[in-house]
Amino acid sequence: MARSTCMKCDGSRFELAEYTPTSSKFKFQFVQCSSCGGVVGAMDFMNVGAMLEDQNVALKVIAAALRVPVRL
Repeated sequence: MARSTCMKCDGSRFELAEYTPTSSKFKFQFVQCSSCGGVVGAMDFMNVGAMLEDQNVALKVIAAALRVPVRL
């Protein structure tokens, strides 16, 4: 299997770094090279999928208490 390498320094170890870009209301997590800090990717700071799953569970509980059918 191929091994991922940094485009800047050919390093092969990566880390997540929290960052809020200038004029941004949101934080991001950058995937960056552990050696030189070269950014190879960016992700939302919050895991949107996990947040939606938590909201779906809460909605199902509320719907069940109100006896309202819901499909999520």
